[in-house]
Amino acid sequence: MRSFKLAGQHFGLSSSAIGKTIARLEDQLGVRLFHRSSRAFRLTLEGEMFRDRCRHVPCELEAAEAELAHTTALPWRSASRRRPLH
Repeated sequence: MRSFKLAGQHFGLSSSAIGKTIARLEDQLGVRLFHRSSRAFRLTLEGEMFRDRCRHVPCELEAAEAELAHTTALPWRSASRRRPLH
């Protein structure tokens, strides 16, 4: 994506909502993720690093969900093997 408007159209959000979400993320992280101009944006070095690190998150979430789905299909442990939580 080269603009907040295109990103907004892609995700079904307004360009303003995209911009505000990015600004909140940048505030939270304490770094600028994008170089902005009136017509476009591009990633900063920190933005590229963050993107590269986060790129695998969707696959990791799917793997975690698949593991949980597998464990819920297993029978519960017997009451004698359960341990108290305190």
